[in-house]
Formats: sequence, structure tokens, C-alpha cells
Amino acid sequence: MVDRHLPMVNAIARSHRLSAADREDAVQTVWLTLNQQLPRLRSPESLRSWLRRVTNDVCGRQRRQAARHSPVDPHSLSLAGPDHLPDPETHVLDREEREELHRAVGRLTDPRDRSAALDYLGLSRRGRGGPTAATAANQRRRMIRRLRRILEEGP
Repeated sequence: MVDRHLPMVNAIARSHRLSAADREDAVQTVWLTLNQQLPRLRSPESLRSWLRRVTNDVCGRQRRQAARHSPVDPHSLSLAGPDHLPDPETHVLDREEREELHRAVGRLTDPRDRSAALDYLGLSRRGRGGPTAATAANQRRRMIRRLRRILEEGP
């Protein structure tokens, strides 16, 4: 039975693009499940479709588990050491830049533009940040042009 269905189980496991070790674990789990469930299987002609379903389920679980436990390079973490922290000058310049942007946004006449600008620039107190569906591409372009003119004019 294993010899007859092993190529199909292996092909399904390969299609999930698991690592070789994870793929072997998944295939072994399929055969272990078959061994446990064999007394409950009622019709031998449904074995092939049962194996397909179980293999897809096991490989999907294996893939999700592997994704949760992916290795991380400690040097890529931002908290890896004090040399990754911004210096005080950068911190002050960033704060001044945010304050300048807030002043420019405050000078926009349309309240919807102000709200959209705060959201788009990540300055909103709601903490959403980034582009939103409410700020269409043309609206963003007009808003950015207005903000640039305001910033160029100065206080």
C-alpha cells in the first residue's frame, strides 16, 4: 500500500515547497496517521483521496509551523546593541522635522486635507500612519504639492 501511494504523497509534499527535513516529517506523519486511522477507513477506493487530503493538511500545518519558527539573524535586530540607537542630534532633527510638518499641515485650509495629510504622513494621533484608502492618489499629489509650497514659504 505504501509503495503504491508513496509517489503521490511525496509529490504533494514537494508541491508545498517544504524543506527536505520538513517534507520528510510531513510524509512520516501522513503514514502514521494512516496507520492510526486504517481501521476506520470503510472503502479502499477512497484511500487515494483520503491520502491527498491528509497530506495537504499535514503539509499546510508543517509549513505554518516552520514559518513561525524561522531563524533570525541577531545582527539584523534593531535592539542588537547600543550602536544601533540614533544619536541625540538625529533625534532632535527628527523631532524638528515632525514639528515643521505639523505646522505645514496645520496651514492647510481644508480640514479633510489636514486629516488626510496627518494620516498619510504618519503624524496622526490615531497612529494609523501610511497611505489610506481615503487619500486617493490625485488627492495625495495635490496635498504634497501644497505642503511643499507651504514649507518653502517658511513660517
